[in-house]
Amino acid sequence: MPTPRWCLIAVGVCALVGMAVVWRWGLGSDLVAFDVAIGFPLAIASIAFGAWVFGVEYGQNTLRRTLTADPRRLRLFVTKLTVALTLVALATVVIYLVALPLYGIAADRHGEAVAINDYRDLVLGSLISNLVYVIVGGALVLITGSMAGGVTAALIFLFVVDTVLGVVPKAGDYSLGVALTDILIAIRPTGDGLFAGSGHSTPEAVAILAAWLVGLAGLGWLRLWRSDVK
Repeated sequence: MPTPRWCLIAVGVCALVGMAVVWRWGLGSDLVAFDVAIGFPLAIASIAFGAWVFGVEYGQNTLRRTLTADPRRLRLFVTKLTVALTLVALATVVIYLVALPLYGIAADRHGEAVAINDYRDLVLGSLISNLVYVIVGGALVLITGSMAGGVTAALIFLFVVDTVLGVVPKAGDYSLGVALTDILIAIRPTGDGLFAGSGHSTPEAVAILAAWLVGLAGLGWLRLWRSDVK
């Protein structure tokens, strides 16, 4: 399975480079070394992995064989979603747990220390973000009916379309990225990030984010349910 393997390799290489940077220059403010060296690579890997789990059938032309063995498309959808979310959650937690003592040793050279409470909030925020990215990546693969197309569409949606929507007055407060930022700020109020947040309460932000995810996943499921198997 080259895609999961290369995702892990890429994240591992970035984490090692980040540790070397911390060894040389220190952690930086607000644990920024973890965000750049681990958080961002994990986010991209989560998009790719979510797209791969849902799109491997398209990439290898095995969807007909899979549905012949078990024609229940809803079961296929739920199983793939469960597997993708579970594995990304485990990978996120394990990678951060492994990184904590290693980065701590590197930071100790500069008299710095990682506050456990801050690190817990960082990991929780990354975990939530990565699970969101898995759903977006998987949903857009189903919507486009293509693994490569889904990855491309997910990256464009998250980093271009949603970013542009996020800066539109009033309407931007209801974008996926702004809602996610509101949740992350409630967990870890660093004030950094792609979006500034809208000031929504956490329940409001969760409702907006859930609406986006249910909508995208619903469109993906509808495409899978109605599409002809080739």
